[in-house]
Amino acid sequence: MTPRRQSGFTLVEVIGAFFMMMVVLTFVTGIFVENGRQRSAATELMRVHTTSATALDLIAQDIEGTIFIARPENRAPADHPWIFLAERNGPLGATLVRFPTQNVSRDNLAEHASTWVEVAYFLSEEEPDADSSGDSFTLWRWRSTRPPSRSDRDDPDVDDSRSSRVVEGVADFGIVFVDANGSTVEDWDSTYSPSNAPVPIAAEISLSLYRNARDGEIEGDALQIPARPQVRHVSLPMNRPIDVDALITLAQSDAEETTCLTVDDCLALGDSEWFIEQLDGGCDGDDELCSSLEASGSTCWSDIVNDWPSVASQADPACELLP
Repeated sequence: MTPRRQSGFTLVEVIGAFFMMMVVLTFVTGIFVENGRQRSAATELMRVHTTSATALDLIAQDIEGTIFIARPENRAPADHPWIFLAERNGPLGATLVRFPTQNVSRDNLAEHASTWVEVAYFLSEEEPDADSSGDSFTLWRWRSTRPPSRSDRDDPDVDDSRSSRVVEGVADFGIVFVDANGSTVEDWDSTYSPSNAPVPIAAEISLSLYRNARDGEIEGDALQIPARPQVRHVSLPMNRPIDVDALITLAQSDAEETTCLTVDDCLALGDSEWFIEQLDGGCDGDDELCSSLEASGSTCWSDIVNDWPSVASQADPACELLP
């Protein structure tokens, strides 16, 4: 009687199956590893982009809110505290800027504080880092508690209590400006500029942060390299200086004809978009406000300030000087 042959796998079949399984596992592992690298790279780029965008938003808001008081004829240029200064040029433009701005939250002001303050942005070099492919900096923002003063003209530094970090790990930072003729310049000093053009009409802000380098992206031991600079363009709507003497003269001449300066006097100083938006929007259902604005030629501006301060805050900043 012939013995029955037992079913099973031969050694060759087992080795072949094991080899095929290793090939599949290697292939699948490679896919997971590459996906992990791509995910890490995307996360790093998102981190750099978000951090840069947040910093650029703050700088752009400050520059866009630039306010400037014209220098009186009897005051020497060096004694006029209202200046727009940009210097210390780097590859991307000026790395130190100092200017007055109205970018201050009206809902969070200290007692007796002004909505017109002076701000400055500057860089400080960080400790050398072997992981970075170049010098690394911290971007700082300095802010005064009151309008510009000649008693406070020293350059701000990191030890000043009014200085705060904006972002660390900066590879490069700079601002380029556009003058009234449409030309681009990397530095600006309004001290001795003509009185009719002390402030640029636009600015280009560039910021580059370090990011983690991907495997094989660069040669050497550096783990971080500069990311592509993020750029923000901003216009300066208040590029014309405010002439306080002219406002005082206007107030004195109008006082002879009317008992107060009206809403029309405020509109004559510049921005009227807020006025149009209020009327088009029905004054948010406030009929009394609409009636007052419709009678803009006879409604005292002080009435708007006293009765509707939130509406008055939307008007041209120069209206704050109206009595």
